[in-house]
Amino acid sequence: MFDELSQLECGLKVSLGHGEFILSYRQFYRASSILLLLLIPQFFASQLWSAQTNATTETDFFGDAPLILTASRMSKPLLEAPATVSVIDRKTIESSGAREIAELFRLIPGFIVGYLNGNTPVVSYQGLGSQYSRQTQVLIDGRSAFIPSFGGVSWANLPLLIEDIERIEVIRGPNAVTYGANAFLATINIITRHAAEDFGTRYSVTSSDNANPNIKGGYVRHGYHNGDLDWRLSASTSNDDGFRDVHDSKTINKISFRLDQASQNNQFWTFQIGSSDNTSETGRPNRLTNSEREFEATNSFFTLQWEKIRNVSSTIIKLSHTQQKVADRHDPSPVTVSGVPGINTIIDLSRESQRSDIEITQTEELSTKLRLVYGANFRHDTVQSILITNDNEVHSIDSSRLFSGVEWRVNGDWLLDFGASVEESTLSDLKISPRLSIIRTLSNRHALRFVASKANRNPILYEHSGLTIFSGTAPGIGTFDVKTLEGNPNLKPESITSYEIGLRSQLLAPHITSDIKLFSYEITDHIVELLSVEIHPILGPENFTTYSNQGLTKVKGIELSFDYAPTQSLEFKSGISAIDVDSNQVEISRSFAERTGFIHTLYHWNDRHDTSATFYYMDKIRWREGASARPSFEKLDLRYAYLISRSNETKIELIGQNLLESYADYRVENIAEKTFLLRVSGGF
Repeated sequence: MFDELSQLECGLKVSLGHGEFILSYRQFYRASSILLLLLIPQFFASQLWSAQTNATTETDFFGDAPLILTASRMSKPLLEAPATVSVIDRKTIESSGAREIAELFRLIPGFIVGYLNGNTPVVSYQGLGSQYSRQTQVLIDGRSAFIPSFGGVSWANLPLLIEDIERIEVIRGPNAVTYGANAFLATINIITRHAAEDFGTRYSVTSSDNANPNIKGGYVRHGYHNGDLDWRLSASTSNDDGFRDVHDSKTINKISFRLDQASQNNQFWTFQIGSSDNTSETGRPNRLTNSEREFEATNSFFTLQWEKIRNVSSTIIKLSHTQQKVADRHDPSPVTVSGVPGINTIIDLSRESQRSDIEITQTEELSTKLRLVYGANFRHDTVQSILITNDNEVHSIDSSRLFSGVEWRVNGDWLLDFGASVEESTLSDLKISPRLSIIRTLSNRHALRFVASKANRNPILYEHSGLTIFSGTAPGIGTFDVKTLEGNPNLKPESITSYEIGLRSQLLAPHITSDIKLFSYEITDHIVELLSVEIHPILGPENFTTYSNQGLTKVKGIELSFDYAPTQSLEFKSGISAIDVDSNQVEISRSFAERTGFIHTLYHWNDRHDTSATFYYMDKIRWREGASARPSFEKLDLRYAYLISRSNETKIELIGQNLLESYADYRVENIAEKTFLLRVSGGF
């Protein structure tokens, strides 16, 4: 028995279908020890503090919990959500000490976060993680942030300031019924603060210890109120050297403006506009099409929304536009390709894409037991890039979608939520995405749910009809072309069928909220890269990339979120995910992290002192553009905040990140090291 306990792989095992979730005793002991050292002093301090305060009430813990909107477009409490929902509130955002929005998703069960380089964060749910994670829909106040050119989201260059975020709602599972294609594995809706919440001027300045990386940043915001009109203007700048010995520094400047007006007859107008300018280093040594260089990217957007609220119905009309411009043209000449020396070429990776949306949503309360939501979305995308289509033409992709949902309260304990969307696009045929949710509430503090859903991920222009050809000249040969990619116009959308059983609880004694999710889903028709060979008349056999529908992936698992607040001063948030993956595509199965987990604790010592700690674990993974598998790692961040002045809310924060062992992030050369930050903020 003692010999068995000494083995590294002896540990806790949870059966997941034909696989197992294994947590070795060494890992369990190390994580537990770290957390106990962090939490025990805070726990005893909280007991001393709670003895001096009045007993907390139900309103203290649940009265401020927001009604969620993202899951079905109908406002409802978390207990009645027709899907698994996680919420990152403003308090958690501030106490995390995160500098970038992407870092926040480590506080969601099952999410994986990495850095392709120091200026390109990547966010994905459970797996399929790549520079362009096309299986996750990202919204900002309901506006799609998806980039039509290569797909995915440019997290570093979003024209969004982390200080302006009120909360983030995350649907962990397919949600195409509500938001269409690409709401495939998960949906993220980042909700910014209403302009009425920010009056006066506020600022913050952040700096590192001038070691590696060298980090500097600043933020300023001014809010104004006049009758029914509120507006906020925000701006920020940041500089970051990225990873040591990697060509990946960045400078990003952002500005955004929001205006909210409440007019007569319960009509509400919201106007938002913003822009982000990014100058970054990228590339790797001795790479022809990805040599070390500097590029510039600009992302901009505007949104205009009108809402009319009546006694039993509401109407929302939203018009939005998003644009991205990337200037990335470099000359790696002269080079040698396939044994041919002295080749001169220009690599032009520049691109411009735009997305315009108009969306109409109508909600109706037909009775106390029956609610209805329905609407339509019309979208126009354009892409212009020599890299993507081998011409300077503007290529358009149009799509239209109808969606509807019904909430039927069968009686006081049973709730039925059914919805479906119908979508058609230039690059795919008409597809239907349904979802059925059955919810059984127990004692008003527990809710058991069963969810069945289907969703699709449409191919993007690059996969469907892309054509990448590089031209070059060589002595004695002249001008010649080399094809490196050719799209496949016969691609079908990826498809997912998902089932889950969940139990959400909210308890008062002790103050606990929890959510357990058992799930199983199957992905078919993966859109994967294939290498083909073409005989070049000068260079001989040359590889080029194309795309094909291949592969079947089955995923089973369990996710648990557990939040505990023994007093108003002490909070714990935690989550774990354990999955078993069976795929006939090795690259796909390796992209899933079989185990992830986090715990975040915040202790409010008094009205001047706060401390917080975040521990995060991610199992081994091979990102889809990674050169090799990345081993598992543990990450610990600590934060201390001191309120210097109550009158103008001047605060100083000390933040330590990556305080455990250094680890390789995404690629072997990306070494995440200890980083110490000082942040000063205030207002007037």
